[in-house]
Amino acid sequence: MKNFLKKIVSFLLLIAMISSSATYAFAQENVYDGEKSNIHYEKGSIEDLLDSTSARSGLKELIYTYDQNGESYRVYDNANSDLTYTHSSIFKIGKNQEETLIRREIVNVANNVVTTTIIENGQETTNVLDLNSSNKSELINTPTPRGTWDGWPVSNTYEDYGSFKYSYSITGTTTTAVTATITAIVKVANINPYAKIAVTAISAIVNYIVRENVKRTYVIENVSFRWTKIPNVTLQQRAVERTIRKFYTDSNYATVIGSATTTVYAKDYKD
Repeated sequence: MKNFLKKIVSFLLLIAMISSSATYAFAQENVYDGEKSNIHYEKGSIEDLLDSTSARSGLKELIYTYDQNGESYRVYDNANSDLTYTHSSIFKIGKNQEETLIRREIVNVANNVVTTTIIENGQETTNVLDLNSSNKSELINTPTPRGTWDGWPVSNTYEDYGSFKYSYSITGTTTTAVTATITAIVKVANINPYAKIAVTAISAIVNYIVRENVKRTYVIENVSFRWTKIPNVTLQQRAVERTIRKFYTDSNYATVIGSATTTVYAKDYKD
């Protein structure tokens, strides 16, 4: 009888340990390879990457160092002017300041699809982040804008359309890779075609993700529109779209990284 009770107790303890481990693994939503510290930009900055007026015809360059898990690293970054292509080389700095290439990251953005290629330890892996699933055009029962409001009045106030939740994988770890990914996320628009798009600064969001080595971000998007006011027309058209995106580190939306506002102006719209 005593042996039987011991077996029961051991079994229950085993179940408790497994449950505890499972709970911990589930709660740990982001995988961290260690926070980066002492980030020092030797050339360029996040703001330079986001400056649309610089390096229009060439690549933007970034060089910076950081410490992580007791080691020192130097990163050589390149990005084109619209942040649809980036190339990063990460070097480990030795005791004699020698540099050893340990990882390369390449990001390509096209048609709302972010493709990140990682080359490390002789292995190449590719991650595809399709942002087209974030487009909510098909949910709105209105015609595609064709500039029919040109010359017609447009409402001066925004009308709330809805709030949406998404999560996005952040594969790249370098400043240019993260900047390209976040830029692609905040530029997803429902109005298409559009004449222009404006995005508030995202440097704080990029800086946090790079420093904390965040692998996945959770986003709440609040979308609103300014509509046309064409007389005797039941279905008005979207003239201006505003999306406020708030970025979080967890699916409970407890820790805020930062927020960005995107304003999209439809083709042929005029203030």
